[in-house]
Amino acid sequence: MTTRDGENLSGQRQDPQHSDHHLLRIRRILEHRIAPSLMLDPALILPSGRKSGQDEGLSDTMVAMVLQGREDQARSEIRALHRGGMSFEQLQLGLLAPAVKKLGALWDNDNVSFVDVTVAVGTLQRLMHFVSVELEGAPIMLANPRSICIFPEPGAIHTFGPALVAEYFEHAGWQVHYVPDADRNQLRAIVEGSDVDVLGLSLGRAEKADAAATLVAELRAVSRNRRILTVAGGPALVRDPHLMMQLGVDAVLASIDTAQIATARMVDHRRADRA
Repeated sequence: MTTRDGENLSGQRQDPQHSDHHLLRIRRILEHRIAPSLMLDPALILPSGRKSGQDEGLSDTMVAMVLQGREDQARSEIRALHRGGMSFEQLQLGLLAPAVKKLGALWDNDNVSFVDVTVAVGTLQRLMHFVSVELEGAPIMLANPRSICIFPEPGAIHTFGPALVAEYFEHAGWQVHYVPDADRNQLRAIVEGSDVDVLGLSLGRAEKADAAATLVAELRAVSRNRRILTVAGGPALVRDPHLMMQLGVDAVLASIDTAQIATARMVDHRRADRA
């Protein structure tokens, strides 16, 4: 990662002309392919450390990299940030998740094509897995892990959000069943065949609430765990929390960083009642 004095995070000197050319390429994509609100001072595009206000610049840089197809460089930058002290949570929630939101905003504003966004989000999902598996190593192993089945609404287009939630829960030691296409038969097989503690729905679009509610009700009805907990989150619920009533779930989770702890408390309470 380039610093203001021309070094990367490993302390190696870089050729100034190459560095300037690299920064110019980043600036051009920020100016011409990314909304003007994301434009940055070139000196701050690749900061050497995390200071107040720099996370925004880091996520903008990540957007530029994935749109340009520079996945290997993105991995190197993420590895450098991790070595510099950035935690799993900071990398996932402070870097990759905001990058996905910005890609969505660019698509909504017709700054990039659907194909560009699809390819870029796929790259971010691989980077998310890279952070979880290669940088953080094996998840916590518990003797009697809590379990959760995570899925998006039927017909979801982009599934980075629920995939990130799944990684987050797995990192905390949960047994996670993640069904990215919300396949009804697969979901039924999971809840019928094991004592899943939680159904976790990610709702991206409000117009899919009825279909999601029908699926949640069906899964609850056939679940082997008769006291299965149902929770929901996602952009649609952030915009309209009243969708909770339409979905018929037990709780709405407002943010990823608190979702695991809040859900664990609810599961432990239900397990204690059954004991």
